[in-house]
Amino acid sequence: MSSNLYLSADHISVSFGDRKLFDLERLRIYEGDRIGLVGSNGSGKTTLLRLLSGKLQPDEGSIKRFCTPFFFQQFADSAESEAAPEALSRFGVIALQGQDTVSGGEAERLRLAELFSTDRAFLLLDEPTGNLDQDGIRLLDERLESVQTLVLVSHDRMLLNHQCSRILEIERGVITEYDGNYDDYVFRKQQAKARAMTEYEQYTEEINRLKNVYQKKKEKARQLSRKPHGMSGSEAKVREFSASHRSPASKSRMLERSARNILQRMDHMEVKERPRELPVIRPDFQLTDPPQNRIILQAEHLSFAYPNGRVIFEDTSFRLFRGSRTALLGPNGAGKTTLFRLIRQGEMIRSVPRARLGFFHQDLSGLKEDETVLESVMRESIQKEDVARSILARLLFTARDIHKPVRVLSGGEKIRLCFARLFTGAANVLILDEPTNYLDIPSAEALEKLFSEYEGTMLFASHDEAFVNAAATERLVISNRKIRPL
Repeated sequence: MSSNLYLSADHISVSFGDRKLFDLERLRIYEGDRIGLVGSNGSGKTTLLRLLSGKLQPDEGSIKRFCTPFFFQQFADSAESEAAPEALSRFGVIALQGQDTVSGGEAERLRLAELFSTDRAFLLLDEPTGNLDQDGIRLLDERLESVQTLVLVSHDRMLLNHQCSRILEIERGVITEYDGNYDDYVFRKQQAKARAMTEYEQYTEEINRLKNVYQKKKEKARQLSRKPHGMSGSEAKVREFSASHRSPASKSRMLERSARNILQRMDHMEVKERPRELPVIRPDFQLTDPPQNRIILQAEHLSFAYPNGRVIFEDTSFRLFRGSRTALLGPNGAGKTTLFRLIRQGEMIRSVPRARLGFFHQDLSGLKEDETVLESVMRESIQKEDVARSILARLLFTARDIHKPVRVLSGGEKIRLCFARLFTGAANVLILDEPTNYLDIPSAEALEKLFSEYEGTMLFASHDEAFVNAAATERLVISNRKIRPL
C-alpha cells in the first residue's frame, strides 16, 4: 500500500541577485517521510523550508502541496503564544505563560509547547534546538517521535540521527539525497571522498605514464631525424629514397604521429580533481609557556549567591587537570555562565601562576570591524603566519576569505574567527561558553577536530551532545548547587 503524497516539487531554481542559490530537480515528500536537511550556513536550508511552506515562491519550477505543512521558524516571536496547559507542563514552562521577560531557552520552550498543543500531520522545523539545553532537546526528541512526517533543519547531529531516515544535502547549489540518518550520510560522503581520491591517484598515475611515453617517443624521433655523422645532405636523401626497409626519417615521422596521438589521448581523458584536504600544520604549543602542574585550576568550598538572594553554588569544590578537555554540563540557569564569570574574576577560583586563560563569549568581543580576517588573527598571534593560515583553513576559511574585512562576515564566520584567534594566541587554558551555538554542522565538526588536537587545558559548556562526546575527555555537571565529576 503506497503512502499519501504530501508535497511535490519539480525543476525548482532560486537566485538572489546574480547568485544562484540552488537548483532542485525533483522532490517528493510522502506521508511518513522523516527528512533531515543539511548544509553550511548560507547554503539555502531556510530558503528551501520557506519554499516548501509557501512563504516564498521559486524563480522557476512548481511546488504542489496536498497537505498543509506547519512551519516552525527559527526566529519567530513567542509573545502571543497560546499553548495548552498540558504542553506547557511537559516543557516545564507553565509558570512562564504571560511573563514579559523570558530567556532564550525559555522562549524556545514556550514556542515548542504551542507547536505541540495541536496535532500536526506535517512539520517543517528550522533549528528548533537553537537555545535549548540538553533536557529541552531530550523533551523535543521524545515529542517528535509522535510526528508522522517532517523536514528538519538542525545543527544537533544526535537529533538528526534519532529522527531522520533521509538526508537532503545542499552543497554548492546542488541538492543531493541520501538514504539513512545523519551518520549514514557522513559514511557515504566519506566513501565518496575515498573513491574520488582513488580515481585522482589513478588518473595522475596514468597521466604521468603517458607523459613519460610521449617524452621517450619524441626523443627517439629526434635521434632518428638526425643524419649520420659525416654523411652529406645529398647522401642522406639518396639513402632515404633508396632504402628497401623503413628509413630513419620515416620511422621518425611515425614516432612523431604516435607522440601526437598520446597528447590527444591525454587531452580527451576525464580530468579528476584532487579532493580538498585540510592543511596539517599545527601550532607550537610550547610558545604559550604552558604550566606543568597536575592541577591547573581549582575551587575549594565555593559558595556564591546573587544580591537578590538566589543561591548558585553552595560549599562545592572542583578541579581542572592539566591537558583535560572538560565539558561543563547542566540545564539552563544552573550556573555555567556564572562559573565562567567567577573564573575570569580570579578571586574565588584559583589558577596556577603560568596559566594564561583565554575566554570565548558569544558577544564576540575583541574583533575589529575594519581588520581583515588574517590581520585580526595575526594581531595577537604568537604563531607564525603559515600556522595562522592553516588554522583559518581548518576552520573553513578559504584563501579568498582571509582577506575579507571582519565587518562583512556572518555571525558563524565571526565565531570561527574568534576560535582562530584563541588557537594562535598566548592562552594555554581555554574557557568556552557554548562554542557551537550558531555554528552549522561542518563548522562544529571542524572545531571538534581542533579541540581534539589541542595540547592545553580546556573547560567548555555545550548542549551539543555529539560535540561533547567527540571533544570532551572529562565531564563536570552542575546540579543542586554543586559541581561534581560525571
